[in-house]
Amino acid sequence: MKRIYCFLKSHPISLIIVLALLGAIAYAFYQHLTAIAITLAVATFSALMLVYIALLEQSPNTIKPKSKENGDDNNKQCETLEQNLKDIQQQLVIQEKLASVGMLTAGIAHEIKNPLNFINNFADMTVELLDELKEELEKPLENAPEETKQAVNSTIDDIVINCKKINEHGKRAESIIKNMLIQARTSDVEKAPLDINALLEEYLNLAYHGMRAQNNKLNVKIEKNIDKSILPVMVDQQSIGRVFLNIINNGLYAANDKAEKISGNFMPTITINSEQDENSVIIKIKDNGNGIPEHVRAKIFEPFFTTKPAGQGTGLGLSICYDIVVSQHGGSLDVVSSPGEYTEFIIKLPKNVSSEKK
Repeated sequence: MKRIYCFLKSHPISLIIVLALLGAIAYAFYQHLTAIAITLAVATFSALMLVYIALLEQSPNTIKPKSKENGDDNNKQCETLEQNLKDIQQQLVIQEKLASVGMLTAGIAHEIKNPLNFINNFADMTVELLDELKEELEKPLENAPEETKQAVNSTIDDIVINCKKINEHGKRAESIIKNMLIQARTSDVEKAPLDINALLEEYLNLAYHGMRAQNNKLNVKIEKNIDKSILPVMVDQQSIGRVFLNIINNGLYAANDKAEKISGNFMPTITINSEQDENSVIIKIKDNGNGIPEHVRAKIFEPFFTTKPAGQGTGLGLSICYDIVVSQHGGSLDVVSSPGEYTEFIIKLPKNVSSEKK
């Protein structure tokens, strides 16, 4: 790098060009033009590496090997440098492609969202109109044969069922698009110091009561082991709350599903733990459901992979959770499971906070 510095210092025009490129990269990132920023970064990095290689070729006598062994070592170092350069270039190309795919995904999802809203809304409206139609036809059909009445009512009922199915699957498609937009989002999250225990308990209650509203037969035991000495953590409340909500919902679903399929005195249970070590705050969310087989665990964080029955999961929830914890917050998200016994998700978030409590 010293040679490149000397070269730029002695060639002001080249220095100005490099500074302009760096400014353009910073501006592109600021405007969330990720693909353009990565393209400029690749071009700048490649140009500097080409300058460096050219300088090496122009001054072969600057490194004078004292022996054949030293010469071999220098050759190996050059080969290693060249291989590292190729690896970095390949990674940048992959990142550029991923950024382009993300932008394309967001664009397609936005285009689909509006017509899908019309489909869902008109399906609801059609059900209401058919109910009104059924009421209006009661009087004209009073003197009609019984077979005619049954045929008309049966046809109307079939149309109502079809409209409800359209709306049901439209809502699922809307959920998938919403998750795709979240996954394709490139803007920075807004982090603030938050009480991670309070956030965890808030979304635990939200998940439990939300699932109880959908299934009033739900009966799940909740166990909590909270470390109250944990200081506020710098996180984005909405993003981390989404992680807690998604994983707890999955745990409630798994534990309740097992309870419905087996007989006996089995008690579905969700266990929530918070603890800390020197560098991290650790959240553990455990359920005593059916567990996850080893061959499935390897794919569980992949987009569109779901273990739920067809029509009940989008396969994007855990993928987004992984991206939020790992990419946005610099933490880790792991899962341990014993088939037939339990599943436990372990979330680690770095302690990047001030030492004073507010």
